[in-house]
Amino acid sequence: MRRRTTVFALAVALMALAAVAVPGAASLNDSTATEAGGVTDSVVADNHIEECAAEPPADYADPDGGNEVLGWVDGIWYNEPLAIDTSDGLNDTELEHLSARTTARVEAIRCLAAVDGTPPVQIQTREEFQANQTGTYANVSEKNRLADNARFETTLMISSEEDSISVREANRGTTVGGFYSPTENRIVVVTDDPENFLIEEQVLAQEVGHAIQDQQFNLTRLVGETTDEDLGYEGLVEGDMNLVDQRYQQACNEGLWNEPCVSESNENGGGSGSGPANWGLYLQSFQPYSEGPPFIQSIYEAEGWDAIDAMYDNPPDSALYTVFPETYEEVDLADVEVADQSSDGWERLTWEDELDYDTLGPSNIAAMFMATTYDSQQPIIDPQSFLNTTAGGEVSNTQPLIYGHPQTEGWRDDKLYTYQNGNQTGTVWKVEWASAEDAKPFIESYGQLAGIRGGEAVDGYEHTYRFGENSDWDMALTLVPDGSTVTVVTAPTVEDLTAVHDIDLVESQESTPTATPTETSTATPTETSTDSSESGDDTAEPTPTETPMSEDTPTATETPEDSDGDGAGFGVLAGVLAVTMTALIVRRRR
Repeated sequence: MRRRTTVFALAVALMALAAVAVPGAASLNDSTATEAGGVTDSVVADNHIEECAAEPPADYADPDGGNEVLGWVDGIWYNEPLAIDTSDGLNDTELEHLSARTTARVEAIRCLAAVDGTPPVQIQTREEFQANQTGTYANVSEKNRLADNARFETTLMISSEEDSISVREANRGTTVGGFYSPTENRIVVVTDDPENFLIEEQVLAQEVGHAIQDQQFNLTRLVGETTDEDLGYEGLVEGDMNLVDQRYQQACNEGLWNEPCVSESNENGGGSGSGPANWGLYLQSFQPYSEGPPFIQSIYEAEGWDAIDAMYDNPPDSALYTVFPETYEEVDLADVEVADQSSDGWERLTWEDELDYDTLGPSNIAAMFMATTYDSQQPIIDPQSFLNTTAGGEVSNTQPLIYGHPQTEGWRDDKLYTYQNGNQTGTVWKVEWASAEDAKPFIESYGQLAGIRGGEAVDGYEHTYRFGENSDWDMALTLVPDGSTVTVVTAPTVEDLTAVHDIDLVESQESTPTATPTETSTATPTETSTDSSESGDDTAEPTPTETPMSEDTPTATETPEDSDGDGAGFGVLAGVLAVTMTALIVRRRR
């Protein structure tokens, strides 16, 4: 039984093995900033090659064991010099040799053999890649499209005026740096330099790494039934290979390979791109790329690669375990039940041989509340708490974003159902928390989010909002707390809420609540900024194994200066965040 919606399933297939752009921010120039844990930004030194790798002979002769020998693939050793002239791009022979050596290097880092060799590698321009996205979602049914749009309306990520499928296509077209397709056994690397037709070796490394994973563990079976389950699996798959990728790139940066790594960067930093079409969608999809590597590294440091290999037989089935690693193998998810209590012509959408609901999980919840920093310049979660900065105030190269916040802590399960009445839709999203206290930050932040998105508080009720002419959303929404659970209901009108789900709206005890966003305790808005973001890549929803766009390791691109010395005004900071975020998107897709 599956229902991570067919649409999201497709998205995952498209991105899970894709290189996705890394979001980040400029140096915050905050002496109190510390790296919040995860993979250490350190020099790899000579440890970039594991003891499992074979020692190449002086003449680089082929070994007797063929592709079973770690560090040798398709006739090329991991440290074998290649006669590659990158001044005019890569020809077919050069690309073939580079792909083989890159695969051999990944073997030598990860201690896994590419027993079937390197899949065919194709280079596409970004324009070609974007043109191919239209067909990716061509077969999405009307019912799946309806449910997908309703889901994103509920989380206030994609407005009622937009089509979520089109937004998915646009996001992927701008943020993916490459992908591996298990079903087609091929790798595509996207170049932003159509004149020279160069690629980023780091992106190629991640994609051949996914091919090795597929040969060893059969990645096609790691397809979850819900959004959250998929992101849990991706925490393993992307965490594993992004950790390898980080070690690979550090070796490139430190000159530890015997030849420089191939890059399409120019003297100004190279790479082009734009920010994602939708920040919430991007941030949701990026979670396993940011928090998967430190999760995997902690297990690797304790038990080695064998323990990581064993996890493919019992992968983490929720993003909870990478967002809050201390919960892994310690916390079992609740099993939320949501009875169909619709009436007055409303009917729950159901699917044959698929789940009728989706579970969004902590990645989605964090993304809801982080996105407003970038798309509206109105923070709900303080950016200095979700940007993982080093002691020097720069965003971490290895774990740029943090998804564990009061708004996600204590999450234990959720289920979202879609309802239809003619051409109108509604949803019921029930979220279970460890305690009623854990649910409070979620409720409060949802109210702020409603205000930012143009919602107006409904007189006489708490946590109930109407979205009308001053909003891009066209619906009503209510939250009903009940102990450790919160039920979110959406409908076309306030009157329809109780028809979609038989629930008592929370009546106001005193004054009418306001949906106007309140200033967070950590944000300090003092001025606005006209700064705009420069480059950035799609968040790439999960597509076969994609690699987010990336230049090098994410580093700060700008340091905000404030006029009074008391700290950067949020308007300036927001502009800087957006610029750096998109710059890191470009870095990560490369």
